[in-house]
Amino acid sequence: MLKAGASEVCITPPLGIKISGYFEERVAKDVHDDLFARSLVLDDGETRVAIVVCDLIGVGRAYLDRAKGLIDKRCGIPPSNVLVSCTHTHTGPEVEDMGYGEILIHKIADSVQLACNALSEAEVGFEKEREEKPLGNRRFFMRDGTVWTNPGTLNPNIVKPAGPVDPDIGVLCARGLDGRAICLLANYAMHYAGLSPTEKREDMYTISADYFGVFSEMAKRMLGGKPVAILANGACGDVIMFDAMKPHKEVNKYFGHAERVAALVAAKAVWALNQMEFHRTLKLGAEIEELTIPRRVPTEEEITLARKLARGEIEARNMRHYSLKYFFAPKIEGFQRGPKEVKTWVQALAFGRAAAIVGLPGEIFVEHGLRIKKESPFDRTFVFELANDSVDYVPTARAFKEDGPLASSGGYETSIGPNILIPEAGDMMVESALRMLGKLHGRA
Repeated sequence: MLKAGASEVCITPPLGIKISGYFEERVAKDVHDDLFARSLVLDDGETRVAIVVCDLIGVGRAYLDRAKGLIDKRCGIPPSNVLVSCTHTHTGPEVEDMGYGEILIHKIADSVQLACNALSEAEVGFEKEREEKPLGNRRFFMRDGTVWTNPGTLNPNIVKPAGPVDPDIGVLCARGLDGRAICLLANYAMHYAGLSPTEKREDMYTISADYFGVFSEMAKRMLGGKPVAILANGACGDVIMFDAMKPHKEVNKYFGHAERVAALVAAKAVWALNQMEFHRTLKLGAEIEELTIPRRVPTEEEITLARKLARGEIEARNMRHYSLKYFFAPKIEGFQRGPKEVKTWVQALAFGRAAAIVGLPGEIFVEHGLRIKKESPFDRTFVFELANDSVDYVPTARAFKEDGPLASSGGYETSIGPNILIPEAGDMMVESALRMLGKLHGRA
């Protein structure tokens, strides 16, 4: 008989902490809504797995490895069986600031321990819904033959999107034998939604979980009782909250778009329970693999352009310029002297043959997630990005070719700074995930 337990622990930082996610430095002056680490623990009698989703932009493995070690010590769940991912809210703290990371390690472990404390007999189901309306790929082929990131809504020079979107909403529900929901876990591939260019300047200094937090509150109200509702972000490195080829009307309210996106996704996730088949026995499984991926080596052209942009000798005209100016120029020496490779995690969790979750460690392009889902041997496969580590953008190898020469491209995600790994990194992660999925399916 399966057992399930869930919890949520507040991880809202102190005011004055730096906020991640934009080109300019910001510090927190207000809290719109709290941030949480939300956990689901499942136990099949022999194996126990834990899934944690944090309302943060991303967390490096140095912190998450320590959190997993603490979970193992407290709860007896080995690190290979614990998946910790981040939602990528752009209104959360910089983990390195004000000693926040040290607090976070214990909060994540608390969340899993509380979920273990709440374990009770349960049944688990898996389903899929779809919601296309909020989604748009943010990379576009332009009339001059280049690819630009975020070229502007209804830009007449747009030819077509450079990539797809993934409208699937993967849904896992654990409920007690009385039919009451213990945890609803959904998975949807879309960047944050809350802030827009028309917002008041002071609103940019506010802590918020973005649409992920709104989803949780809406889903809990619809389910009734006291469940934990979690929304994990999918592979959305090139997917944002609107389609630039269609009119996008700003809502005259700070979190208006976050609320309407959350409402769409929460309604579909709860609706999925209507056709969900529940299981009282499932063999749980877990695999984790450490990959060693070479880092990019900056070219002299990139270094020269970044320094000119930083000194104001050249005006930043596109997203690639901004990335070189703000994300690469301050770190040039670190790139030149730093390690030549990155060691990071790829993980897979299995729930019988009914479903699997793959955890990938960066902002993963949607094509990588779609390939994993297509080639997975499981009935349903969810892909969580920013899981167990944060290695920045992981584009496709094709995207690097599309972005072309440095001088002409407006592509952001392949720029050195936001991207630190070689172009083959995404394929390495996908192949690792598929290997582990094959092993788990064979053992189920």
